[in-house]
Amino acid sequence: MRIGKFLYFGDFLVIPVAVLLFAWAAYAAGGAAAIPEWGASLVFGAALWTLVEYLIHRYAYHHAPILAPLHDAHHKEPLAFLGVPSFVSSGLILAVCYLPLRPYAPVLAAGFTSGVMLGYAAYMFVHHATHHFKIEPGDWLYEARLRHMTHHYREGVNFGVSTGFWDRVFGTLAARRERTAADV
Repeated sequence: MRIGKFLYFGDFLVIPVAVLLFAWAAYAAGGAAAIPEWGASLVFGAALWTLVEYLIHRYAYHHAPILAPLHDAHHKEPLAFLGVPSFVSSGLILAVCYLPLRPYAPVLAAGFTSGVMLGYAAYMFVHHATHHFKIEPGDWLYEARLRHMTHHYREGVNFGVSTGFWDRVFGTLAARRERTAADV
């Protein structure tokens, strides 16, 4: 669905505030002793996000009846502000990651949810940058851009946006076609 810039970029405001609140909640629950657990669960959440991102992109965005048409619209208009409003995505992460864990392990819940949210923010940034930023060879986002542009022009490949790791694992990484003198 078409959304305004505020809803498109809203998670970039909400997520840092949420991570700070989760860090405060973890510290309030366990003091300085909670820092290693919070940090380790944050790293785990961010790493797990990369797998979730791959699976959502590969299966939900390309096959789910509700999400596939939205994703197709993005493929047709890659510069348009299309997507889910930020309060929905952050709210979903909160509901799926934090709320079920909070009663049993509040520090772990806060760190894990922070990691997933930061992973999601990284995904959104990389995805936006691949379409809207001028990225030159040698820039740190160049490989991500090549990988994602290949996804837009070839079916069934390069579902990872923030990383190509899971595409390598699951055999969906498309090798970049090297240019030859005939292409120039």
